[in-house]
Amino acid sequence: MQNHLFVLHIGINVSGLKYGDNRVSSESFFWVVFHFHLMFIMNSKLKEHSILLLLLSIGFFFRIKDLGTQSLWFDESISSIAALAVLEKGVPIFDSGLFYGRAILNTFLIATSFKIFGASEFAGRLPSVFFGTLTIYLVYIIGSKWGNKRIGVFAALLVAFSVWEIAWSRQARMYQQLQFFYILSLYLYYEFWTTKNVRSFLFLVLSFVATLLSHNFGYSLVVVFFLYSIMFYFIENRKVNISVKELFPLVIAGILLIFFVYHKGIISNVIGTEVNYYNEYIYLFKKDLGIFLFAAVPGGTIAIEKDWKKGLLLVLAAIIPLYVIFFHVLLFATRYLYFVVPILFIFISIFLDFLIGYLQTGIEKVFSNYGFLKKNGANIFVLVLLLCSMSVSSAFTFTPQEKYDLGVNAPQSDFKEAYLFVENNWSENDVIISAWTAPAKFYLGKNDYWLAFNVVGTGMESFMIKGTSQDVYTNSTAIKDVQMLENVTRSHEKGWIVVDNTAWYKLPKETRNYIESNIEKKMTTTSVRVYSWNNQYH
Repeated sequence: MQNHLFVLHIGINVSGLKYGDNRVSSESFFWVVFHFHLMFIMNSKLKEHSILLLLLSIGFFFRIKDLGTQSLWFDESISSIAALAVLEKGVPIFDSGLFYGRAILNTFLIATSFKIFGASEFAGRLPSVFFGTLTIYLVYIIGSKWGNKRIGVFAALLVAFSVWEIAWSRQARMYQQLQFFYILSLYLYYEFWTTKNVRSFLFLVLSFVATLLSHNFGYSLVVVFFLYSIMFYFIENRKVNISVKELFPLVIAGILLIFFVYHKGIISNVIGTEVNYYNEYIYLFKKDLGIFLFAAVPGGTIAIEKDWKKGLLLVLAAIIPLYVIFFHVLLFATRYLYFVVPILFIFISIFLDFLIGYLQTGIEKVFSNYGFLKKNGANIFVLVLLLCSMSVSSAFTFTPQEKYDLGVNAPQSDFKEAYLFVENNWSENDVIISAWTAPAKFYLGKNDYWLAFNVVGTGMESFMIKGTSQDVYTNSTAIKDVQMLENVTRSHEKGWIVVDNTAWYKLPKETRNYIESNIEKKMTTTSVRVYSWNNQYH
């Protein structure tokens, strides 16, 4: 309850903030409700900066608190061992010899953090905390400059306390970094588009390249920019004949589109993959955002109606990647939706600003004799409605947590505790068999065998070096069936098997039966099982 009251206090400080206002409210919610004589004299510019600083501070605290407590999960450990390879070899090459070029910017940032702070969960996740906090500031800037100060504050508030945003700002993966540079590129693109400033163009190029080096989803920017350029010219000029000077941005977009088509075969992969996850993803959106999702839809409409140039860019930037993810990305995962979430929050903020304007006339009539409520009644009503909705929604939190649900296909198993147990009880020559090889490499520095299973439904071969039986991350030999497992455990004097619940239920039944019947269970956490054998006693 105290957390909610604290945020309500923050909210009332925001409620009077509006572009061009000279005074804003500065007392608590209960003084507003019970006394109706709130006075505010603080300079609006100073107040604006104070609110933003407060949201940034709280957002940073929520993202960094207990950052190193939770174990790395599988995907985080991939990025982490790639970063360790950078420190050891100068390039992200796994023990298998595979060059890990995916999200290479993220890999080098984690490597830098490891270099400064040492290899740990905290250091691996710190770059995401940095970009997550900057995203709060970025949506404030976009909301303020493309709308008004109130929209900026609402958007920053939503990002700061969003469970989705906080959770992925605490992962040693590339998704928060992708989100930041994707949104920043949109902002810089519009700035360049309207000013034709060389400096804006250079910043745009840097941001665009950083987006591409963060994730392949960044290539959707090319399609967004290209379609926006075409739609802008035909809507704005209402003509077919365009001068060479006017064509220049289209030529640039066309070159980028060609690069997009041929780079890494991305376009062929998209076209060649046909799925339909629309209902599943919409269900997740409804589940994770609740009623806020429904506010985003009219918010996007209002954005286009008020300023179609900015609104159209934001709508395209949300719809195009969502279409690709819904219908042309094979693996189903909530995290793929993540990088467009701030756009939805901006739409929600635009809708809330519209609602305030819609209610203001009626409130002015009702409270015509109460100066404070006449001026700020609509602000307070909508803000309290927003904060109350946030407080009862699972999409937002006012209390920092140690662990957050990452959604589908992101099992957060406690490898840290399991491998600490192994490390405290193993001998140097012990054999390590794991269902997830990258965590073993990070926590133990070695892994000998991969207890192979169909990880993402595309077959275990997709996780092995082509033409071999070695896994791509640690060069471990794949154990593909129970006979191979039996041979390994009989031919080695002592060893360990580490498997989490996700992998356990994907293993063949006969493999599970063999382990349970012939290998001694040494420990069990809520998510990981540790087995060991010692043939010298048999």
